[in-house]
Amino acid sequence: MKIVFTGLENERYRKELGKTNEYNNFYLLLKADPKNEVSFVPFDRVLTVGRRGYNQEIVETVRREKPDLFFAFMYTDELTRETLDEVKKLTVSTAWFSDDHWRLDNYSRFYAPHFTKIITTWSKAPGCYARFGITNVIRSQWGFNPGVYRPVVVPKQDIAVSFIGMKTPHREKIIGELRAAGIPVFVRGLGWPEGRASFQEMLEIISRSKVNLNLNPPMSAFALKPLAQIFFRRRRNWIVPDFFHSFRNLRSFFYKRIPQIKARPFEITGCGGFCITGRADDMENYFASGKEIVLYENTRDLIEKIHYYLEHEDERNRIAKAGYERSLREHTYQARLKEILKELGFSA
Repeated sequence: MKIVFTGLENERYRKELGKTNEYNNFYLLLKADPKNEVSFVPFDRVLTVGRRGYNQEIVETVRREKPDLFFAFMYTDELTRETLDEVKKLTVSTAWFSDDHWRLDNYSRFYAPHFTKIITTWSKAPGCYARFGITNVIRSQWGFNPGVYRPVVVPKQDIAVSFIGMKTPHREKIIGELRAAGIPVFVRGLGWPEGRASFQEMLEIISRSKVNLNLNPPMSAFALKPLAQIFFRRRRNWIVPDFFHSFRNLRSFFYKRIPQIKARPFEITGCGGFCITGRADDMENYFASGKEIVLYENTRDLIEKIHYYLEHEDERNRIAKAGYERSLREHTYQARLKEILKELGFSA
């Protein structure tokens, strides 16, 4: 297939933060397939040529390359609806929308009609889109690219418990409670004193850890960031006022308390790691709790389960092995994209 792919290459437009999930998992996977010819026009180009110039590049690339598919991983307002309408006339177009549980009402639904079909991970999103008359929806889920996420051979598992991820107030509270309970948690990520881990370091930490945590508690109703998003929004690499849409943003604010599946459990299990994660929307359809992954209800339950699985190595290893096998079998992005392409009318 000939594919024109667009999305953010560097986290938040900042090279020092490393490559994005969409770059590592979607672009690299599509490019690695010898049957594909992929042109990448990253959103990052906006900083060099401006929004108008970037959109002109997109249309020109599609006209020149005549791709079978235009694939966008949406972020903010990089793509204009006029550009998307023009691309839709020229080829099949699709977009992956993340965080639809809180972005559908004030973002995704305004762009969705301008694609041939769009992709969502939220279980209730198809019904929500339908209320706006939008039916071109494919339901999929996060996963992992086994070409980059894989087990690393390490001398031993010398880390008892680890968490890799950005520091937030609710995550900081959980980590503090775990440490107060005598659990040594190895932490890396943006905002933590220990700093971010490189991609290779992350793979090594997962393999070195007896217990890998995925912390996804709902946002506090009084957290500063979600409250600020009622009146402000991200526009590419800036934060701008959004008072005109504050009522719609307020509705989205309350949906932020819905715990959503993130990519991390798929990445941890795809690296052969043992994962304990908070419950999330529709998680039970992707992993068997207590057999392939472990779910916790609250911090007290998390503390008890960490102690239990640190003491029961054989059971921990059985769950890690089963999770790894399930992820390789069902949760790779190869499997996800195969189903998406079928939905778009392409043969396997």
